Amino acid sequence: MAINLLVFDSHPVQYRVPIYQEIEKLQPGSIHVVYGSDCSVRGFADAEFGITLAWDVPMLEGYSNTILNCEKGTPLSGWNSLTGKGVQQLIRTLKPTAILLTGFNFRFDWVAYLEARKNGIPVWLRCETQDNALQRSKLKAAFRSMIYKTAYLALNRIFYIGELNKKHYLKHRVKAMKLRPARYGTEDKFLNIIEDEKHNMRLKGRTDAGITPSDFVIGFSGKLISKKNPDIIFSMLEYLPEALRSKVHLYFMGSGELHEKLTVMAEKAYQDYGIKTSFTGFVNQSQLATNYLIMDIMVLPSRKMGETWGLVANEAMQAGCGVIVSDAVGCSADFANWERFRVFKEGDPLALATQIFSLSNYNRDFNWAKKKLEPYTIHATAKSLLIELRQTKQYTSSNKTLTP
Repeated sequence: MAINLLVFDSHPVQYRVPIYQEIEKLQPGSIHVVYGSDCSVRGFADAEFGITLAWDVPMLEGYSNTILNCEKGTPLSGWNSLTGKGVQQLIRTLKPTAILLTGFNFRFDWVAYLEARKNGIPVWLRCETQDNALQRSKLKAAFRSMIYKTAYLALNRIFYIGELNKKHYLKHRVKAMKLRPARYGTEDKFLNIIEDEKHNMRLKGRTDAGITPSDFVIGFSGKLISKKNPDIIFSMLEYLPEALRSKVHLYFMGSGELHEKLTVMAEKAYQDYGIKTSFTGFVNQSQLATNYLIMDIMVLPSRKMGETWGLVANEAMQAGCGVIVSDAVGCSADFANWERFRVFKEGDPLALATQIFSLSNYNRDFNWAKKKLEPYTIHATAKSLLIELRQTKQYTSSNKTLTP
């Protein structure tokens, strides 16, 4: 008998869809996903990337799904932009064993939450909320905390993506017995690429970008916006030892409002130090692998403006890059002690340069993080959800058997 997990997700997200596809592969017929909007498939204006984009990987294939398009105004623009129209009828029709929510950001989420409670259906949550990502006033923090404590009371299971996420739930009075790991990860684009092919992709990508085999490539991946603080990469150059700086090539993968400013800084870096900089522009999912292979290290220097995790760190480690993040990046709590992972104080270019020098002593190794990343894989997360679903199904069946 097929087990039945009904997921409510705002829209197809490139790092969540592979989880649904993996669940369907492992246990066919066990999952159905309900989307409030399909804006990420049909294309939408991303103000931070500065482009209209649609992901170029199959987002609606390999698993059962329904698109409600219960939009009001601009999708994903605010609490009422996904109304939840049609949610109640779907839940009553499908009668799932359990419902998984991916957040509480829209009316859509709350309609599903309340309807599930009304029908006695177990409700689970997996989202990236944590308490260290933003600086808040005491009043705002207290109000936020009250809302979360109330919402979490009625949840049957919560799947934490990492240590700060887990700490958040414990702080908001969720009992440890309700928590299960389902850690943050991305689809491994290098899984079926053999070592020699990775070397060839790296060499060709570098040649195409005008990068020599001996260059030390310091990369950035993400939106070129203030929150990500990419300009600190130029600020740190003056603190690098000359022997290392003379080999540096900077590589920015992404687009955004800071592109023009960074271009000016790149020209100055070339004038002052002879350092060349490559700007790829926006890179879609199918083209990520080569770009990460080009890099030696990847830097995510975000400010404390809501970087709850930083999935580009996972992607870079899958490619074998050394990774450096600021202490404002959520995943730093999970990865800080890993061999080729470093954390520096937010906004401190000297501290960043120090960590870059530290990682420059390692030879490129495509597989250094492979074993350690296993709990952060799509497969591990899918298995965690399926294990819980089977136990819930068994518990429900037992109770029905015992009921006179």
